[in-house]
Amino acid sequence: MILKGFKELNSFLETSKNIVIIGHRNPDGDAMGSTLALKHYLDKKGHCTTVVIPNGYPDFLQWLPGSENTYRFDRQNSQSQKAINASEIIFLLDFNALHRVGHDMQDTLEKYPNDFAMIDHHQQPDDVEYMYSDVTICSTCQMVYQFIDMNADLDLIDSNIATCLYTGIMTDTGSFRFRSTTSKTHRVIADLIDKGAENDRIHNNVYDANS
Repeated sequence: MILKGFKELNSFLETSKNIVIIGHRNPDGDAMGSTLALKHYLDKKGHCTTVVIPNGYPDFLQWLPGSENTYRFDRQNSQSQKAINASEIIFLLDFNALHRVGHDMQDTLEKYPNDFAMIDHHQQPDDVEYMYSDVTICSTCQMVYQFIDMNADLDLIDSNIATCLYTGIMTDTGSFRFRSTTSKTHRVIADLIDKGAENDRIHNNVYDANS
């Protein structure tokens, strides 16, 4: 595990900030779940956040709470650029290198003058100012849960956050079938259900609502 600049990041976030949260190109359930969950959490902490994704994502994820307010960099470029330029920090979720967002967005991010904070579980992450990296964890959504836990803020997890996190963990573990699914993952899932994630509805929305 790499935990870089965690105390400094917490100090930076003690006052309200303009924040952009970005997932990788062709975002999957873990990318969308983690970015939206972090948005809901940081909003509850008093920050002003915007989720910007490089391009479109599957219909079976468009019901996620807050997805209707995300910007697509490829289609809403001016709004995306405005949000990025106004931000004081950018969170990079579920990807380990800037090229994972596509060339156009990568060019924009490489010119970004402020700091990045990365939360990701893939190998060989780019070096950024603030980093929480752990390749042993099954999903970035579980890492966001643990990030919230590190801040002693589990009581802030509501049904929207729980739903987003559950979705990302479920999809990245093949409905909890993969070896990366640990006993800790199941304990996290149990807590998310207790906090309002409706597991049957989430499974139906992701796997049963589309042909």
